[in-house]
Amino acid sequence: MLRCWTRCLALALMLAQLSACGLKGPLYIPERQYPQPTQDKPAS
Repeated sequence: MLRCWTRCLALALMLAQLSACGLKGPLYIPERQYPQPTQDKPAS
């Protein structure tokens, strides 16, 4: 019975780690470090 609980706990921990993978907040480019080029007139 203990082996079953151990396996279930290990599976739950692995799933929790996989579900949080890549969640670090909103992605953005800092304007101070990497200024983006601006276009005043639309390209024809």
